[in-house]
Amino acid sequence: MITIHQPDFIPYLGFFNKARLCDVLVIGDHVQYSDKGYTNRVKIKSSNGANWLTVSNKHRFGQPINEIKISKERDEFWYEKHLKTLQFCYGKTKFFDDYIGKFESVYKKNYEFLADLNLDFIKTVLEILGYDVPIKKTSEMNLTKSKNEGIIEICKNVGADSYLSGMGGKRYIDESIFEQNGIKLFFNKYEHPTYNQQFMDLGFIPGLSILDLIFNEGTNSCSVLESGFQGF
Repeated sequence: MITIHQPDFIPYLGFFNKARLCDVLVIGDHVQYSDKGYTNRVKIKSSNGANWLTVSNKHRFGQPINEIKISKERDEFWYEKHLKTLQFCYGKTKFFDDYIGKFESVYKKNYEFLADLNLDFIKTVLEILGYDVPIKKTSEMNLTKSKNEGIIEICKNVGADSYLSGMGGKRYIDESIFEQNGIKLFFNKYEHPTYNQQFMDLGFIPGLSILDLIFNEGTNSCSVLESGFQGF
């Protein structure tokens, strides 16, 4: 079974729940970049509530994700600002000191392309969680189709006989096409779990970067993340 997801920037829990359930995580980095999505930004929690952590970039309309470059001319030391923001927001959490070094090492690699930065963060989180999931990129496949047919093409490219979609896929997936091609289709039922988040006077905020879970729960992160899985 595979799942396909764009290379979001340090994604939320649901991303990694789908990844852990699959034999292969396919990163859809050949599709068109959108500046309204989560490819270059994610929310974290501060004493003021949820705030965006954003990577500035240079892009033009219609450009694929794997061609998007980080905008260093605009701010050469942008990653240092990110690290300071994380220190400010999470420095007092129980497990911040245990894990910040792993993320800092990724920031300091000075990537040119946004997708490469994001993929390294995804690999780092998978390593922290102990999920051994092979990753393949669509930009390295010779793909000719899109939408439902594109998913089928990717499944055949990696030799998958089943595909795991998020529940949002019910809005656009044509289940009959999967049946016709002998691909089993599953929908991931996931309810965001609660955990020991900081600044609880503001209430629990779901949908934040998995950084929020790791810094607050540390070695208990897997148990929390997996508790949200409600089946297929």
